[in-house]
Amino acid sequence: MIEKIFRSATPEDINQLEKISFHEEVKKGSILFFEGGEPEYLYYLKSGVVKIYKTTLNQGKDITLNYILPRSFVGEFAIIKGVEYPFSAEMETNGEVVKFRAKDFMSLLRKRINLSNEFIEYMADKIQKNYEYCENLMEKNVRKKIAKFLKEHEDLFFKLNKNKIASILNITPETFSRTLKEMKKEGLIIERTVVKINREKIEEILIE
Repeated sequence: MIEKIFRSATPEDINQLEKISFHEEVKKGSILFFEGGEPEYLYYLKSGVVKIYKTTLNQGKDITLNYILPRSFVGEFAIIKGVEYPFSAEMETNGEVVKFRAKDFMSLLRKRINLSNEFIEYMADKIQKNYEYCENLMEKNVRKKIAKFLKEHEDLFFKLNKNKIASILNITPETFSRTLKEMKKEGLIIERTVVKINREKIEEILIE
């Protein structure tokens, strides 16, 4: 698994990374960390969905900021800056994470230039994805929103319920359901119970 997270890792790197990490299956509703907590671990989301949220001081209500999808680090900002977690992270679904001991992880990055460079590239990619996420929230073409999610997270599309996907895409459940029916009629989605989509037609929507 480690070699899938860090493609540039040498056998020695993998050995060191395995020594400072462990895999953990997590249930829906499990808290990875709370806002204001000390960053003991850096999390890598192998499967499932993580909800990122903040709690308001005056009313104590949770405000969802974002959803983290598989093959992403969670909590890296606090680890790099050496500050408290700026938000809370909760499992929105069942899933699996790899937990790296934060101090050991940062110490290893300082020693291994290949891992450090790859982590920097990951951070740059994440910044780009955050920009794309903001653009996606402003995107008025619902079909493109759904098509993009289908292309990048086909497995989750067939695991999550409709309301949850609509929330992630910032679409009302009614609009999502209506658009989904239209896409099924057009052959974009062959079967919901079987993980199968028409990739050629999805690509056509994305380049419109």
